[in-house]
Amino acid sequence: MYDLIIIGGGINGVGTARDAVGRGLNTCLIEKGDIASQTSSWSTKLIHGGIRYLENYDFKLVRESLKEREVIKKIAPHITKPINFVLPHVPSLRPSWMIRIGLFLYDRLGGKSSFEKSKFINLNDHFKENPIKENFISGYIYSDLYVDDSRLALLNAEDAMKRGAKIYLNTKIVKVLRDRSFWLITLDSGEVLKSKVVVNATGPFAISVLNNIFKLKSNKKLRLVQGSHLVVKKIYEGDQAYILQLDDKRIIFMIPYQNKYTLIGTTDHEVDNFENPKITDEEKNYLIKSVNSFIKKEISESDILWTYSGIRPLIEDNNQKASKVSRDYSFEVDDKDGAPIITILGGKLTTYRKLSEQILKKLNKYLVFSNKKWTSEEALPGAYDKIINNRNIPQRIFKRLIKTYGNKISKLNEFYDEFDTGGELIFDDFYEFEAKYLIKEEMARTSEDILFRRTKLGIDFPKEARDKLEIILKRHL
Repeated sequence: MYDLIIIGGGINGVGTARDAVGRGLNTCLIEKGDIASQTSSWSTKLIHGGIRYLENYDFKLVRESLKEREVIKKIAPHITKPINFVLPHVPSLRPSWMIRIGLFLYDRLGGKSSFEKSKFINLNDHFKENPIKENFISGYIYSDLYVDDSRLALLNAEDAMKRGAKIYLNTKIVKVLRDRSFWLITLDSGEVLKSKVVVNATGPFAISVLNNIFKLKSNKKLRLVQGSHLVVKKIYEGDQAYILQLDDKRIIFMIPYQNKYTLIGTTDHEVDNFENPKITDEEKNYLIKSVNSFIKKEISESDILWTYSGIRPLIEDNNQKASKVSRDYSFEVDDKDGAPIITILGGKLTTYRKLSEQILKKLNKYLVFSNKKWTSEEALPGAYDKIINNRNIPQRIFKRLIKTYGNKISKLNEFYDEFDTGGELIFDDFYEFEAKYLIKEEMARTSEDILFRRTKLGIDFPKEARDKLEIILKRHL
């Protein structure tokens, strides 16, 4: 019997699995698709305090987020990178004094910080090539943290498995039975699992799963908000990102992405359906128009190389504007008629680890385990805790591999050695040995798993190369 079965392989589910198994709980996670195949891989790729949440007086969330920014930078240095954000000043939207106060709070709410403090700048003086239009003269710089979102989820899952958790991917639940002291969960394979507690960590699906699979009602409602992004060829030179203030009081980001691109997002488009989110023409036009109101070299729809959309499950608070709804989280516990089920509502990428600790606090009522909080100190797999040992992998692809896999490069070397010069070249600097590693070591099963979650190579990956990858997948699965 498991102590705990978690349903959902997004960041909150895998974060909870890692924390739980590390405290001695017999833990299982069930995911109907791949790790991070829904909301957790379609974010803006940031671990951030949420500077705009200050306008909503959400100081608790900002403080917790800023503290977590520091923790995640420490435990995942190989998949994170501090990044400077430039905020061009728009006097008609927010007066200078308001921005200065906001940035002053942002620099200090999280306590001691390793990030650069904010400062006022002249846009033309500060940058050799200023991409922002001439009518924007001054602005501000502050720091936040870039993260590879899907790999953050994957590494939590990997660590959970190494510590003894059982993870089922591409697995559906077909039946549940509730007893006074345990749950029986039947999988589509016919296997029946038994657990003392269930955690419903299915993000936008949470209420639907509760209603349709567990036949339980929730007292809460979720507001499903689609956030869409564009990826275009690099708009400007430099490592800085931009945060652009819009006339509707929203903000969007322009972020350097994968060396060759600029990532633009996000929107707040309310939807009823959380399956297969896809950017709308309205969202495309909104993002293009918004960016073009700031940059000298304007873009058009023909410049878009790729788009992606994810559904944010916000807790309904009857606020008229989706952008004003809190990104905080809460839990709903049902334990009156049998074994307990805890449903996670809301949350965001940045606060997943604290959310996991709060779930463990809830579980204290039902299970006996260590109360020691540990996930803020133990690095995730691949973190740079020793010198990277690269034996044979060519230097021309080594830099990308280090940014993706960190010190797991030693394991990649073992796979490289199996082949003559790394095996078949699939495309550019992506070889068969890496594909096999992802299949055998990181649970990849499809080209989508590999190209858009394990790596970020899929944006301009040609069809012929994808066909070749499909053949290699069949060879090694």
